[in-house]
Amino acid sequence: MTFEGNKPVVKPISMDAVPACAKQHPARIESEEVFVNGNGTLRNVFIHLKSGVPAKAWPAPAAPVLLDQKGCLFSPRVVVVHTGQTLEIGNADPMMHNVHPLTRLNEEFNVAQPPQGERLRKQFATPEVMIPMVCNMHPWMKAFVNVVNHPFYAVTGSEGTFKLAGVPPGRYEIEAVHERLGAKTLLVTVGAREEQSVQFSFRSN
Repeated sequence: MTFEGNKPVVKPISMDAVPACAKQHPARIESEEVFVNGNGTLRNVFIHLKSGVPAKAWPAPAAPVLLDQKGCLFSPRVVVVHTGQTLEIGNADPMMHNVHPLTRLNEEFNVAQPPQGERLRKQFATPEVMIPMVCNMHPWMKAFVNVVNHPFYAVTGSEGTFKLAGVPPGRYEIEAVHERLGAKTLLVTVGAREEQSVQFSFRSN
């Protein structure tokens, strides 16, 4: 998942309007909107098989996916949850947050979450890509939730690489989506017991 062109200027996050948040970060906090790793790869890209997956009821993982709020930031920046799987949203901070996914296909909710309280548990019924998750109380807070109905997905991390394991033989459209840099798709054919290498490249816009 390479990044080409000039590395974008990283914007600092100002929490000065909320001193209780700002005091948790004595050093400069930078936005992860475009996070280029040291090796020139791109972090926080969601990859999935967009089409071609055999039509069947792929089981949802039993373990929940955790999206936390800590230091007045969502973590991680990008999460993936299977339809019917539980997304647990925590608030580790000593102040109130609220959880508000700006859905297009799934049911929208806007729930206040008290400090260091119980985790909020939600499920999504319909596949949907890059749902912005915001906190209306702290406008710099943002994460992205992806909803899938099969197990062939990944999110790039500090190495900028990904692997989709166990893909059945077939012809697929694979999509890579970034919150700011958009989406790219490639066609790939996978044979029985065959591995394919796929390379996406993004450029700052």
